Amino acid sequence: MEPTQKKAGGGNRPSAAKRYGPIAAIIAIIVVVAIIVVATGGSDDKKATTPTNGGSASATDGKATWPLFDKSDTKTDWGPNCDTDLGKIEIPWVRAVPCAKQLEGDNGGATTTGVTGDAIKIVVYQGDPAKNPLQAATVSNTGADVSPASARLTYDGYFKMFEKYYNTYGRKLDIVYFPGTGGPADEVTARADANAIADMKPFAVLSGPTQTPVWTETIASRDVLCLGNCSLAVPNQTVVDNAPYLMGTGPTPEQAGLMTSKLVTNLLKGKNAVYGGDAVKNKKRVFGVTHYDTVDGQQRAAYGVLKDSLSKGGVKIAADLPFQLDLARGQENARTMIAKLKAAKVTTVIYTGDPLTPAYLTKEATAQNYFPEWVIGSNVLVDIAVFGRTYDQEQWQHAFGLALNGARVNQDVNPGYSLYQWFNGEPPPDNTYGVILTDIWQLVSGIHEAGPNLTPETYKAAVFNAPINGGSPLAPQTSRGMHGFWPGVDWGGSDDTGLLWWNPKARGENEIGNVGDGLYEFTANGKRWTLADMPTTDPGLFKASGSVTIFTEAPKADQTPDYPSPAKK
Repeated sequence: MEPTQKKAGGGNRPSAAKRYGPIAAIIAIIVVVAIIVVATGGSDDKKATTPTNGGSASATDGKATWPLFDKSDTKTDWGPNCDTDLGKIEIPWVRAVPCAKQLEGDNGGATTTGVTGDAIKIVVYQGDPAKNPLQAATVSNTGADVSPASARLTYDGYFKMFEKYYNTYGRKLDIVYFPGTGGPADEVTARADANAIADMKPFAVLSGPTQTPVWTETIASRDVLCLGNCSLAVPNQTVVDNAPYLMGTGPTPEQAGLMTSKLVTNLLKGKNAVYGGDAVKNKKRVFGVTHYDTVDGQQRAAYGVLKDSLSKGGVKIAADLPFQLDLARGQENARTMIAKLKAAKVTTVIYTGDPLTPAYLTKEATAQNYFPEWVIGSNVLVDIAVFGRTYDQEQWQHAFGLALNGARVNQDVNPGYSLYQWFNGEPPPDNTYGVILTDIWQLVSGIHEAGPNLTPETYKAAVFNAPINGGSPLAPQTSRGMHGFWPGVDWGGSDDTGLLWWNPKARGENEIGNVGDGLYEFTANGKRWTLADMPTTDPGLFKASGSVTIFTEAPKADQTPDYPSPAKK
């Protein structure tokens, strides 16, 4: 079966939002492979915290006072890179920020650590594949680049573009690349690296060995912003306790857990396991949950949110199976987990976790002649074809669930690819450009919107009060603060999800450009839902009609003007 491809109208050269942006640096920086944007956890003895209720109304106090584009304001200078028809910076990207008032006079000089009158120091942590060769080999086998050198070139290309078009108010971006000294779960090296970076006195850090919580907590304790994939999958309470220094991409683990619960309670509970194998498809659903956790139970409270939400929705968990990412014992652990799921007569496995463990679980399930439904819950990159193709296909043909990432689009109009080529005149050197772009855009958007008085507090105020962005098939909706999409103060970076299912016969490019069999089908032509409007009727799971694997053109909502390429001047 060929991919279900959709075309969208529009006369301008299309551009898509980030393909797997809000959540994920697992491919680009190998040490992040083990970071999980999940609702995960452990025992019942710790009461779950209310999702995203940390902080108070003061989380949105101190609104950024630096003016952003106002069409009625004809006196303010919005700068030479402003498209005054759209009120956005003139780059062909749906995530382009609103134009901001140009700097007049002095920028205030040194406003905070890492910010002088001339420069803003940013440290990019780069893991060394040699520090965890098994994980490096596993990811490399998917075709993804794991070279720090090519990643650095790609970072540089994007940074140059943003520095040219976005406002940095008379300051240059001083980018320093830091070679990590240990693996993703090594507490000793993570703490040492965090302190070494903080001693460099940067304004912010991107990426890092965040499988161990000492990384983010040490960076934050030194009053340095830990942004994007530097603070991926950090529990909400930890973010609140260290505010405003931890802001990742994607939903918080608690938010992702609520999305998972809504999917299960709205569409699956009380019905037969119709998407499973022959042995279960005529049976009433019995649910089991496999969920990632760390040795120290960092995600325990977040898993409690998912469990409590399922319970309140009338869903019982017949098998509750925490696991750790241990590739050396992956098959051994999978054997035990699958045996427990079978013994509990689970028809429907809710998987929340990393993109590597399902390869072991699905292989073992087939070995034990067990073919349940696989529900993709809160996850990191399980919802992309790069990893979906590595799973046992007899099993994964029964997989469906959350599409936390946006729908797919052909590479020539992929935002990371086309944006890099538009500015630099050549393709990005590293095929994980989409992840790298994700790591940068949050940082530079906040700097632009905060104005010349750049501090952690004005940065937070800027991103909390920035216009809501996205919500289209290719662009997950992003916002922070008090916008009403989540209970309480929203510290996460995205607000919605699509729904997808795996088609093992669909053929086409995966997210890094490799052609092969197996692609996700996005239901309802890539439509996305917030927590409040999650569908209560089947949106088209396992139905080719209305599903799409890859858009051949960006949908109208994701298109941008065809601005002249600076590389051709």
